[in-house]
Amino acid sequence: MNKVIRVATNNNFNCTPAEWKQLDAFSSKYPNEAFFVNSNINTPKLNTIKNNKYKAVVTANPDLLVSKSGIKKIISRLNTIKSHIAFVRVKYIPDNDMIKYLMVILVAQNFPIVITMQRFNSKKTLLKYTDPKHYTHSCSRFRLSGEALAELNFIVNAWQRSELPVWICDQAGLGCQACKLCSKLTTGQTNKIYSLNLSSSGICPYNCPDCYAKTMQNFCTKLGYKPIIYDKIRQNEKQTGRTAHIKENTAKQAKKVLSKRSNTL
Repeated sequence: MNKVIRVATNNNFNCTPAEWKQLDAFSSKYPNEAFFVNSNINTPKLNTIKNNKYKAVVTANPDLLVSKSGIKKIISRLNTIKSHIAFVRVKYIPDNDMIKYLMVILVAQNFPIVITMQRFNSKKTLLKYTDPKHYTHSCSRFRLSGEALAELNFIVNAWQRSELPVWICDQAGLGCQACKLCSKLTTGQTNKIYSLNLSSSGICPYNCPDCYAKTMQNFCTKLGYKPIIYDKIRQNEKQTGRTAHIKENTAKQAKKVLSKRSNTL
């Protein structure tokens, strides 16, 4: 196996017959690569995942907010494809008991969880969902910080000490090359992560709050480029470590290492 390829990184794998057919064609053409699909819980044909050979990552709360009745529906849908799930993605914002409850229920149901710390493009959107005191503006986005970030790390670290399958996506902030959770949880190996956006999937039909993919699509369109590059296996900026936030964190990490070495001399 050479690469682990996330299908629908910049859109949604809608689980339609056309998408499965196109994905099978790519899988046949590249038999030494491991493909897995990226969908969200609202995808109508989600249960067809169980009829195919690919592992899946499913976002449980694409719209961020959830209710108790909504959580029951989430668990019910996930259970129909449980054997094919690599992990369930949970978008996290602080001071939200229902998201924490969702995490607890998923853990109780033995679903591997990878938590994504929700980033916001604007203060207007941030204010709609949570308190800005928990966020710091860095590299053009509002990112979780301070006590709220420490609390999330504490919760996840405590669960991990209890050997529960819970992780934070790119916890170190150093990008996919350092994280490699997608590879570990789909194949058990630490291969490089690549992206594939199928033309049969098209533009994502959903409008999740401050979606990073949609933000980049809008940016590319304004610059006169195509919103998505279809049908090419390639690494995006996060996967190559080229984003400003990753570069900033990598520089900070390097300074810490150098400082530690100098102190031991």
